[in-house]
Amino acid sequence: QVTFVGEVGPFVEQIQEYLPRTNFKETLPNAANLALWAWDKEADSLHDFVPNYLKRVEAEENWLKNHTESVESYIKRL
Repeated sequence: QVTFVGEVGPFVEQIQEYLPRTNFKETLPNAANLALWAWDKEADSLHDFVPNYLKRVEAEENWLKNHTESVESYIKRL
C-alpha cells in the first residue's frame, strides 16, 4: 500500500493511472503522529543496518585503488 503525502494535487491523475489503489494525504506528516504509528512496532537493530550508498565517497574510492590486494572486507564490525 502506498500513501502520498504533501502537495500531490497536480499529480493525482497521473499517480492514479499507475497506482489506482493509492492513498493521498494533503498535509505533511506530523512528528507526533509518526511516533504514535511506530509506537507498537518492533524496532530494528541499529547494528544490523547497513546503508546502501549510490556512490562511494572520494576517500573510500582512493583507498580501494591502493588496497585491491585484500580479499577480506575492509569494514570492521565491533
